[in-house]
This record gives sequence, structure tokens and C-alpha cells, in this order.
Amino acid sequence: MSKTRNRLRRKGARRRAKDVAREAARNLMIRALRHADLHHVFLGTSCIVGFVLPDASDGDVFVEAGRGLLVSLAGSRPDFDFDILHWDATNPKGRSKPSDSAMRESLASHARVFGFAASADEFPAFFRLAADSIVPLGRVDLAALKGAFYAVLGRAPADTVLAEALDVPLAALGAVIRPGRSPEQAIRRLQRLRAAECNPPDRRPAREHPTLDDLHGLGEAAEWGRALAADLADYRAGRIRWSEVDRGVLVSGPTGTGKTTFARALARTCEVPIHIHSLARWQARGYLNDLLKAMRAAFEAAKAEAPCILFLDELDSFGDREALTGHNEQYCREVVNGLLECLDGVEGREGVVVVGATNLPEKIDAALLRPGRLDRHIRIPLPDPEARAGILRHHLGDALPGADLSEISARLEGASGAVIEQVVRDARRRARAARRELTAEDLLAALPERIRLSDAAHWRACIHEAGHAVVGHLLGGESGQVPFEAKVFREVGPDGTGGETGFARAPGFDRTRASYLAEITMLLAGLAAEEVVLGEHAGGGGGGERSDLHQATVLAAGMETSMGLGEGLVYLTSRRDEDVLAWLRGDPLLRRRVGEALERCSRRAKAILRERRGALEELARALAERGRVNAAEIGAAVGPAPPDGGRSAFARCGERVGNRP
Repeated sequence: MSKTRNRLRRKGARRRAKDVAREAARNLMIRALRHADLHHVFLGTSCIVGFVLPDASDGDVFVEAGRGLLVSLAGSRPDFDFDILHWDATNPKGRSKPSDSAMRESLASHARVFGFAASADEFPAFFRLAADSIVPLGRVDLAALKGAFYAVLGRAPADTVLAEALDVPLAALGAVIRPGRSPEQAIRRLQRLRAAECNPPDRRPAREHPTLDDLHGLGEAAEWGRALAADLADYRAGRIRWSEVDRGVLVSGPTGTGKTTFARALARTCEVPIHIHSLARWQARGYLNDLLKAMRAAFEAAKAEAPCILFLDELDSFGDREALTGHNEQYCREVVNGLLECLDGVEGREGVVVVGATNLPEKIDAALLRPGRLDRHIRIPLPDPEARAGILRHHLGDALPGADLSEISARLEGASGAVIEQVVRDARRRARAARRELTAEDLLAALPERIRLSDAAHWRACIHEAGHAVVGHLLGGESGQVPFEAKVFREVGPDGTGGETGFARAPGFDRTRASYLAEITMLLAGLAAEEVVLGEHAGGGGGGERSDLHQATVLAAGMETSMGLGEGLVYLTSRRDEDVLAWLRGDPLLRRRVGEALERCSRRAKAILRERRGALEELARALAERGRVNAAEIGAAVGPAPPDGGRSAFARCGERVGNRP
């Protein structure tokens, strides 16, 4: 084998090793071998070792870890041969156990053999006689977990945080902590697992929760909920059949918009119990089999109280089977399949309405959204000024009757319902500390810290959002999405976000290479507008997840690594953001191609904006004066899109749209 091929093999092995579960399992195997005085294994000499698994459901993790350990011991030695035997009592994939003849042949023809079984008794007698030793594997402890974090993420959280994950199954741990995520993201996921384990399902009486009429800013969700309440009343009275009732809905929206509160209010409005669950809560029960048992038990408990609401929080955490890759693919696939079985059920789930909630609807497995499951999708937006005033009034209760809340509502622009509730809670605490009644000044003092933008920074934000609006309007037919509103804030929160432009995507649009490039062009149009009008762009288009640059980079890299829309057709990784970015960080050639694609899209955006500079500045002035513009105003300023979707402006720059690098 050539030196180049050796380097590629080692690079590929390192890439495959980036898995927390497998790294932790490898650490446990090395420790077990050392404790058993089997040091000759590390020297690459002949060996036969049986490992007793701490839990049968983690067998696949240890098998992969054992294979990786033997590969690393082999190095580039061509004479290093080995085999792996696994006596799997659970047979989750329908595999057959190694037969006695296959085992004897393996032991005779390979110098190094690792065997895995759930107990020492499950190893055949011949294997036990031939083995150097049968070694018990311990469960994950702090040292093993810390080593895995360093191997995968480069650093580890504090020991007190790591201690929260010691009882998490290896397979579940690998699904939660993935390459491309920061240790801080991993910490949040571990904390959710611990919280789910420590907190029992919410079973408070429905009367303690508000009704849908008490809530504000829910829009379509409230209308659907009232219609469901009427249908359930008719179903209980026998006037309609269960087949005529909506059996599931997906509710999406930004963090803090009140998806869980909506579910509780829905249950009270319908006058039915609510069962609140999440994947994290079920994962906290233990290994895969325990998780699936907890999932089925949750649905059985809901059916026993039917009619009722079963609420599934963070539905995107289940994953999309089409995007699954790597070691945890089988684990995640079985979890999704288990949920599908519960949603369908051999005996049905009559009387159980399932409400799924997510911040990321695009990451939901398509099978979950088919008819009879969660076949309706409702979005809960951030509250508008009227809704913010209503939310304030709801949480104030009897306090400050008749007070004008318009100023406070205006200063909460862009705030979610959860933020508004926190403002009222902090204001009440301030009044209690002063031993007096709540006042409007307490509310003003409790408002989140806001920074008033300078005239220059505010004008830049107006130019930026106007750029998105102009290019988005002109490329809507090509990208499959059009801007429905652009907003700019004079006062911003600590994150410094000065505005946003909302896009509505056409359902069922044919996504081609050209449409993805058009979407990237729209994402980069804000920065392009700053350059066209102001001469240079600032850093507001990047700096965080879901920023313009983050989304554009992930799309451009995903075209190359996942969708076959780049230079070649090779599938390299899933479309998950963290997987795409992890590959991008490790591949200089990919970074160059992605950078070139982003540059071409940026040049196209600037060419369009130079031609439509009058419309760009007109919309920017409108944003500076009123703070927002709607779809009709955008269309009136920009005019109809040209038949060529703005290609002519780009062509005059000597470029072709959609050309391959």
C-alpha cells in the first residue's frame, strides 16, 4: 500500500472515530484489558478475548469500538488479521448468532479474535476454553466519559456536568453528543436528559391551566384548538366518529412562543387530560429497550384516559431517518420506528390526539407527517404588538387595571411569550421587595436590556433587510420562497439583532441546483446590499447559528456533501447542520469549493441590487420610518420579477447562473 493510501486510511479511521459512544466504549475496553493483565493485546500478538457487555442493547457500540481498537493496533501491518464475534441475545437487526462451525473457523483462521456477549454463559464452551480470558466490561464512569469528550469535541465540560450523564446508555449518549456540536450544546442536551429523568410527567389538573381564550398571539393554532374542542365534544356525545376528528398536529415556532402552554390550554379548552412527554424523558429511563417500553407505556396510559391530549415536546430530537448516518443510525431508526408504531398501533389510539412541538420543522421525519399521524402543521409566530399587550394583561391578572400597556408592548418588539411572562414575574418580585403594590414603573424596570442603535447602525440594518426583500422578491420564482415581511428594530437586545425578513416557502416546490443557489443568493443579499450602498458590510450577517452566513454555508456545503448538486455525486454525510459543518472543517478542498460558490452568489446579489438600487433605498427608507414593510409594499417598490429571474444583471458581470465550478 502506498504512503498516500496509508495516510488516507488513517484519516478515514480518525473521521470514523468521532463518536462519543464508541470512544467511551473503547476506553472501557482498554481499561478492562489492563485490569485483566492482558497487556499482550496492545502489543499486537495473538489473542482471543471475550467481553461481557454491561448491557446487551449496547452490543453494537462495543463491537464497533472493538473493531476500531484492533484496526488501530494493526497500523499498516499487512499481516495483522482479526475477527469480531457477537452473540446477540436481543437480535435487534434480525441477525443470526455465530454458529459453532463459524466460530471454530474464525478461531482457527484469525490470530486475534474479540467476542462479545451479554453474560459469560452466553459464550459457547469451546470459545471459553480457547479464550485468553473472559473480561467483564464496566459501565461508563467519569474518566471514560471525559476521555470520550476530549476525543470527539476537543474539550470536556466540568466534572459536575459530566456526572449527570453517567447513567445515560451509550447508544443514547452517542445520539445526543455529536461531532460539530460544541461542548455547551452537549451540556444542554445532557441537562435535558437529567431533567427528564428527575421530573415526572405533568399530570396537574387541567383547571390549573389557562384556556385558549385566555392566551394571545396563537393565531391559527387557537382557531384549530377551538374547532378540535367542538369535535371532541361531538365525539364524546356520539354525534361523530373518531375518524372525523383530527388525530394529530405538528406545532412549530421560535423558542418561547408558548407551544407547551398552547398544549395545556388546548387540553383545558377541550376538557380532557394532558400527558406531556419527550424523547429525553424516555431516554432517561435507560437503554433502547427501556426507552421503547417507556414510549409504549406513555401511549397506553393516554389511551386509558381517552379522550385526551398526548403532547410530544422537541419532536425534532427523534431525527429524520433519511438524514441518519454513522454508528447511531440503527439506534435512531429504531426509535423513530417505535414512535410510528405507537402513532399507528395495531389496535389504534382512538380518543388520543397527539400534539408534536418543534422549533425545527424541517428536521422532522416525513413519515411522522403522513395522514393519520401528525398530518396538520400549524405555526405559532412571535406575538405582534396587540398580542404582546394581551399576554401582558393575562400575566398581570387583576394588577394595573386600565393601565396603558402600549409603550411596554412596543419595547418588547421581537420578544416571545416566555420573555413577556418573565418580565411580569420580575416586576412582581421588584414590587414585593419594596413591600408595595405593582406599578407600571416596575414593568419598565423589568424589561430586558435594550440598546438603542445609532443612526448609522439603524440605517445599515434597514439597508440589510431591504436587500433581502428586493432579491428575495425577484428570485422568488427560482427559489420557491418569497418575502412576506421585513422588520427593523431601533432598540435591540443583547444579541444585537437589528432586524429580520420572513420568507414563505411554496409547498412541494421542485428543489434543484438553481433553486438552492437562488436561496443562497437571497441569504447573502443583506450583506451585498450593505456593500452596494455603504461600501462595505458589517458583521451582522454572521456570528451565530441560523445567521445568514451559517445558513448559506450549510446549504452550499450540503449541495456538495449530501445532495449531489455540487462537483460530484458522491454522498459524504447527512444534511444535518452539525454533520455538514464537521465535514467542512476537515476538508480544505471542500472549503475552497464552498467559498467559491458563496462568492458567486454574493456577486449575483450585488449585480441585482445595483440594477434595483432605487427600490432598495426606497424600501430602506420605509423601514427607517415605519419599522416594517409587508409583501404588497415590497412588490410595489420592486415591481414584477423579470422573466429571467435577474440573470441578465449577472450576465453583464461576465457570470453565468448555476454554472458548475
